[in-house]
Amino acid sequence: MISMILEVVEEDKEKIKLELKGETHTLSQVLATEIWKEGGDAASIQEHPFMEEVKIVVSGNNPRKLIDKALTSIQNQCDELKEEFQKALKK
Repeated sequence: MISMILEVVEEDKEKIKLELKGETHTLSQVLATEIWKEGGDAASIQEHPFMEEVKIVVSGNNPRKLIDKALTSIQNQCDELKEEFQKALKK
């Protein structure tokens, strides 16, 4: 069960800043990497590991669409990994 809360901190036409409450730096780094692959700019920010929530800033043409494409890519990669594990476990 996912306990993450996503909050839009700041948004305009070419930039969005999201806060990922209840998440670690790992998820935001994976998302930022995929956004870069989609042609956008992204940065994962966590000012202090015990005091601050993780944030991600996405810039580019239509940042919401960039996030959606990146999340779809991550989901597809997870599905492929799951299939590979299932094949390996059947051997």
